[in-house]
Amino acid sequence: MTLFPITDSDSNSGTGSGSDLPEIVDLVNRCHAVDGPNIRIEVDELREELNSSLTTMSRDTRVARDESGRIVGLAYTIHLPSETDLQRCYVEGRVDPDARGRGFGRVLLAWGVEHARELLTNASNPGRRVIRVSRGLDDKTTARLHQRFGFVDVRWFEDLSRPLVDIPNPVPIPDITITPWPEDSSLVLHVKNSAFRDHWGSTPTTPEGWREMVHGFGGRPDLSTVARDASTGEIVGYLLTHRYPADDAVNGGRQVWIDNLGTLASHRGRGVASALVVDALNRYREHGLTHAMIGVDADNPTGAHRLYRNLGFTPRYASVTSEIVIP
Repeated sequence: MTLFPITDSDSNSGTGSGSDLPEIVDLVNRCHAVDGPNIRIEVDELREELNSSLTTMSRDTRVARDESGRIVGLAYTIHLPSETDLQRCYVEGRVDPDARGRGFGRVLLAWGVEHARELLTNASNPGRRVIRVSRGLDDKTTARLHQRFGFVDVRWFEDLSRPLVDIPNPVPIPDITITPWPEDSSLVLHVKNSAFRDHWGSTPTTPEGWREMVHGFGGRPDLSTVARDASTGEIVGYLLTHRYPADDAVNGGRQVWIDNLGTLASHRGRGVASALVVDALNRYREHGLTHAMIGVDADNPTGAHRLYRNLGFTPRYASVTSEIVIP
């Protein structure tokens, strides 16, 4: 079975003509409808992900085609280089529901694992190196495939949802003010990296990666906020919002994501995160949105899972992350 890099010859025009991406987006959305999560991606979204600081389309992607030439599966790597003692490379992939059981997934994952191993081996930092994959919690078929390649389950995650009704009133916190997202997003990056220093599997986000996260597809700085020490003006917490309108068609509402939320360790236990979330929920409702989403690590050391449940979020989708450690 021959695999091919994804082509996007008209990426500059944005038309998608001469590009594999529209066909791949249709495949991925059909996979989401069968396997979850209940989301839809768009061509520009996928194009941006495959041409980022973490992935190069011509080098880090492959598709499988059936005998008719139709794309029936894809795989790509997301390499997060780091100067800390952890190097991560994620392998993402999908196989058309109508083409499963024919070996496409096995061949694509084999390519992804080998390519990730090569990227990690050539990384400048010789620290701990891991290849990671994710799957839906109830996806037994993919679980068997991952186990066949030597992946071991290491972490469990949930996407939580909350309708934007019966939202608590904001509760002021002494010496803390919540203000709009700063025009210079780099002012928040050191808070993000510091806040996530004790989180599982996290390494510092680069300035380029942070720009992509904040201002890339779906980024809504206008619906994002920071918490400041009222006496010094120092940013001590933040809430970054993303919105993906294509999801509305499959969710029956206008959905918005709390994409990233963090508080400096020195200011935890004071309700800063809760205040940021409650403020965001009220802000979202004022903008005509109907549901808020957030992803959470079930073992988050800050107790985030409990915090979101207390604020009315309930589980929507669960996933498992597995890894191979490169010796």
